[in-house]
Amino acid sequence: MTMTSDQRMKIDLVIVRFIEAMQAWNWSPRTITTYEQNARYFVDWLQSETEIETLAEVTAQTLTSYQTALLSMEKKNSEPLSVGTQRQRLTAVKSLFRHLAEEGKLLNNPAASLVLPKMRQRLPQALLTPKEALRLLDSIKTDTPLGLRDRAICEVLYATGMRNAEIRALSLGDFDASGETLTVVAGKGNKDRVVPLGPIAAAFVGDYIAKARPKIALDPAVTLLFVSKHGRPLDQHGVINAIRRHLKRAGIDKPIRPHRLRHACATHMLSGGADIRYIQQLLGHASLQTTQIYTKVEIGDLKAVHRRFHPRERGRR
Repeated sequence: MTMTSDQRMKIDLVIVRFIEAMQAWNWSPRTITTYEQNARYFVDWLQSETEIETLAEVTAQTLTSYQTALLSMEKKNSEPLSVGTQRQRLTAVKSLFRHLAEEGKLLNNPAASLVLPKMRQRLPQALLTPKEALRLLDSIKTDTPLGLRDRAICEVLYATGMRNAEIRALSLGDFDASGETLTVVAGKGNKDRVVPLGPIAAAFVGDYIAKARPKIALDPAVTLLFVSKHGRPLDQHGVINAIRRHLKRAGIDKPIRPHRLRHACATHMLSGGADIRYIQQLLGHASLQTTQIYTKVEIGDLKAVHRRFHPRERGRR
């Protein structure tokens, strides 16, 4: 017997209650949407591939079968699901069942012993060298409103390591010209933080606000700091394009995105001797463990240190 439409409606109502709980926990809208979508993927699988009719019937073995099924699932382009996607789908399911057990809706949590697939740790790719980063910034012509806006965006990204979504959410009131800082409101993890810009980046942001923004932000109701050429909120591609359109002029043939500038900011500061705890605060990492990946120096740096200090190399100078 398969799940009836009435039974599916009851499970969908459970997911709605789960969404309401996540909202009460003050999770970000993006996280809630992802968890909801992944929880529904699981229910879709239950309905199509099992005879289970209620979430109370789900066992640890059911979840193991689902985890195995994820290995053979494909995306719309026929590629297999990445380990990261599999992990996301299972994380949502674990959270759902933990919530139901804590609320007393289930006698036990069938997902308690579910082991998530291990992600292969990748080193952040700080593709830009410090010289290339400065060359990119200096290549942006500021004689037009959009040019000055792009320069301000790129200066902020490299100075602060800010995320794409965070820079798009900045308001005019988040900029403190005298203090040369920006306030990130409700960043990742829904946390606020104040980040230093430095005098150069702050000067470009100030110039953009005074000279360029009034020419493109014609609607006074729009209080966002950075806006599109039509005065509307920027989407994620707007920030990406603000970088890409200037790479060629700078003579840089590398796939640079906002997150790569974030990586560059962190690794370049660490290379300059900054304490990792301050990098953690700048980037808005909840855990120092997340920041520590930046301490894994690039092979070029490692070779230089090796040549300088290894006894077999010292004698060759």
